[in-house]
Amino acid sequence: MHKLSVVLITRNEAQKIVRGIESVLKAITDIPDTEVVLVDSASTDTTVDIAKQYPITVVQLPADAFLSPSAGRYMGFQYSDGQYIYFLDGDMWLDENWFHKALPMMEANKQLAALAGRCHEVCFNESGDIVSEDPDRFQVGEKKHAVRHLGQSVLYRRDVLTEVGGFNPYLSNEEELELGLRISAAGYELQRIPEPMTIHHTQFYSQENPSGITWRQIQRDCKLGRYIALGQVLRLLQGNPFIGEYTGLYKRELLFSGIYFLGAVALVLGVLMHKPLYFALWLIAMLCVFVLRAVIKRNINDTGLYFFDYLLCAYGFMVGFWKAVPPASNYQVKPEVYKV
Repeated sequence: MHKLSVVLITRNEAQKIVRGIESVLKAITDIPDTEVVLVDSASTDTTVDIAKQYPITVVQLPADAFLSPSAGRYMGFQYSDGQYIYFLDGDMWLDENWFHKALPMMEANKQLAALAGRCHEVCFNESGDIVSEDPDRFQVGEKKHAVRHLGQSVLYRRDVLTEVGGFNPYLSNEEELELGLRISAAGYELQRIPEPMTIHHTQFYSQENPSGITWRQIQRDCKLGRYIALGQVLRLLQGNPFIGEYTGLYKRELLFSGIYFLGAVALVLGVLMHKPLYFALWLIAMLCVFVLRAVIKRNINDTGLYFFDYLLCAYGFMVGFWKAVPPASNYQVKPEVYKV
């Protein structure tokens, strides 16, 4: 067993993966007994060809498999054996000192199951122009934070992942959050510390609009099934004592789910009872809220994106909750494995 496994998750990251791989190799240069595994989700560009030029293991998932970042993490866990395992997305690169700060903390505290640091996030538009930048994406500040869940890149203790079941490969969104709440429910600690960890280049999570929502993000989330996953995660967390962390994080989306549900009920009653007044009143109320927000934010396009995104969230919560998530054991995929 290695002391540390670093798992990179990729899909069509040919433009960024060189910097990501080389940042990892630099970060583990003087750390003994390490391995690097890259799990690729059926890239159609040269990501895999580039990765095979480095002293790492490349695991390529087939195009007909269910593909998601969570599936990549699940397979990365299966094809690595480190006592500690760190997951890094392909559009990120790693701070060279991260493991020197993180590993001693994990070794000193056996109850510490997961650890993450500060992420510097840079967002681009379709033309490649920087539209927003946040040097502290998760607002860590200067203090260590005990948390119930973590997101993006995280260092985990392998035996804890084995105990709680690890990532569910069938989730397309919030897989780290769902896993984090299971780890918390098992009695372990998770922390985010004020140490530089990653730089993230992305076209999503931009602050170019007041709501932080963009059309490209909505398109991406629809294509990947990320809205449906919201309801699936809610279903998986039934019985978890920290489910309130999740519903609190999505309280506005859940509120809109209720509002849109009332609108649907009003429409159905109007059709069945030939009384369109209920739906008309709902529609007028929604229009007033729409206009009020557009005036306050001084941005009608952003308001349109805001309402449409919450409509999709409402759909995702309601449909996803009734769509059972298969157990991870059902994920029987035979990837191509390349070892140097």
